[in-house]
Amino acid sequence: MDRRTAIADAALGVIAHDGLRALTHRAIDSALGYPAGSTSYYFRTKSDLLAAVAARLVELSRASFLEIASDETDVATVVAKYLHTALTHRMIELRARYALMLDPAVAPDVRTVLARSLFSLERAQALFDEPAHGDGLVSLCEGLVADVVFGRRTSKDIVALQLPIEVYLRGASVA
Repeated sequence: MDRRTAIADAALGVIAHDGLRALTHRAIDSALGYPAGSTSYYFRTKSDLLAAVAARLVELSRASFLEIASDETDVATVVAKYLHTALTHRMIELRARYALMLDPAVAPDVRTVLARSLFSLERAQALFDEPAHGDGLVSLCEGLVADVVFGRRTSKDIVALQLPIEVYLRGASVA
């Protein structure tokens, strides 16, 4: 793993565990055991670091989705497995994402990347004859994730995740 990736991953951990205020170049250097100034060498400003974190979230989400989608063809199963994987193995990423999305200090362009980091609206829209149905599927999935992250729903069971997705897909008539 290259240093830029390691720094972005460490930043995700700091944000998820201690919040955005704890994210400093020094904190990342310390977390990684790097000499002081290493993170600043790669990312001059905190804004640069946040942009790298957002890009890393997109990269991790796409890799996770593609891995799951390569083994499955049923849309509801793919989406449910993807959500289950995110909620059981990628909670640090989810917590960091929400912390960043909710912080008014995060630049709007970074928030835009974050908003699209978990789900591809374009890919969801391609499933339907009516693009608005793809938007609805993304909203449903965001809600299912938020329910678990914020503690309203405690079950991360694939079946519990798949049922509302199947109901939505049936009602929206997948193309």
